[in-house]
Amino acid sequence: MRLGVDVGRVTTVAVLVGPDGRTVARAVVDSVPGLGECLRSVLAALPGDRTGEVDAVGLTTDLERRPSRLRRVAALRIAPPSHPSLGPLAGWPAQAAREVGPLHAVVPGGSALTGRQLARLDRGAVAEFARRAAEDGVTAFSVAAAGALTRPDPEVAAAEVIAEAVPGAEITLSHELGRAGLRERENTAVINAALRPWAARVSHTAERALRAGGLRAPLFLARNTGGLVSTVYFRRYPVLAIASTTASAVRGAALAAGADRALVVDAGAAEFRCASVTDGEVERSDVGPGLGGVDLDLARIRTELLARVDLVRTGAEQVADLVARVRRRTPGGVLLAAGGDSGLVPVGAPDPAAAIAAAAYGAACSEIVAEVDQVAVAGGSGELERLLGLARDQALARVVAAGAAPDTARIAFAAHTPVSYLPEGVHRLRVRAAGSLGNPGMTRSRRT
Repeated sequence: MRLGVDVGRVTTVAVLVGPDGRTVARAVVDSVPGLGECLRSVLAALPGDRTGEVDAVGLTTDLERRPSRLRRVAALRIAPPSHPSLGPLAGWPAQAAREVGPLHAVVPGGSALTGRQLARLDRGAVAEFARRAAEDGVTAFSVAAAGALTRPDPEVAAAEVIAEAVPGAEITLSHELGRAGLRERENTAVINAALRPWAARVSHTAERALRAGGLRAPLFLARNTGGLVSTVYFRRYPVLAIASTTASAVRGAALAAGADRALVVDAGAAEFRCASVTDGEVERSDVGPGLGGVDLDLARIRTELLARVDLVRTGAEQVADLVARVRRRTPGGVLLAAGGDSGLVPVGAPDPAAAIAAAAYGAACSEIVAEVDQVAVAGGSGELERLLGLARDQALARVVAAGAAPDTARIAFAAHTPVSYLPEGVHRLRVRAAGSLGNPGMTRSRRT
């Protein structure tokens, strides 16, 4: 049995889901200050005592999406020199830049996306930067190299130098998180490094609250684009799970309805968001502002947004317009509602109880998910298939590291596309792997 919990700004919802995908029990309480208090309160409100039957807990929350302060980070870029307006942290909002701090450097090295080396890594400059950071009391590092999605070696080598110069350093490598754009990928690595103490606090708080409620099952955190990761993985890569509630709600509503193609309106406390689901996957968008207004190079779900303050006409008319914009991209999808104000969604026979529990249900029923996004240079179809095979292997390794049972890990999606603005033979490889949390009997098509 799985327990899914959605800790929102207004309410906290918990659902117990059986192996057949049916909801066994549900509880809704008012959210209060503090993640731990919310969890203890909703666990106490669950009817019956079935905690001993829970084998996994999936958590999604927007209650503590912004830590009180970002940690200071030493940001290292490996690339040719650039204009200061394009340097590390350039264009960041003032508050985020102040919190992360001014310690950053650019050292020679890196490659073009074609794999051509731009310069040899200046290991001495890396060691000097690492020592300077340590003297300033900074032990969190981010490393971003030009062309790292084609040749990650410079980032790996720089990490080895930093670890030797600063024992105990925490290092985030950009090629493990972002995509082709250097600056946005670098931003993603810096934010990830800055969030690690916050992620440790959130996960430890949640685990303590669950233990206090009698639960001994492992905790998993929902990803930004759907799916789950273990707490260990979340503490290492928190930036992958800082905005998960809407994705969980959209996927949860579709799963509960048994719909592979759907439009879901998530009626949240501050805004309505509409997103589409095709073949069980939420539609995605590209780079955009993330935590603190910083542009991040992360996949995110694509939504149409309606702020509550914009409900100047009757709510149903406004929401209908919202749905129409998404329906143009996903014709034929069934319309579903999620969130606490589902009555404003123009959908036949809505179930308010199931709608408010959609995000918790999505967290309970999700699998472990991990992704690989790389650029590869292949001289022919045989070499391309070999490189895609390596990307598949890497995705499978990542999904196991994220908490999937090894014998259940599988490739859910794999694609390669030529990079149009680069010479022939340069391809973008995208692979997504999924795996079970250890409860393979959970199905995707039963109603709550």
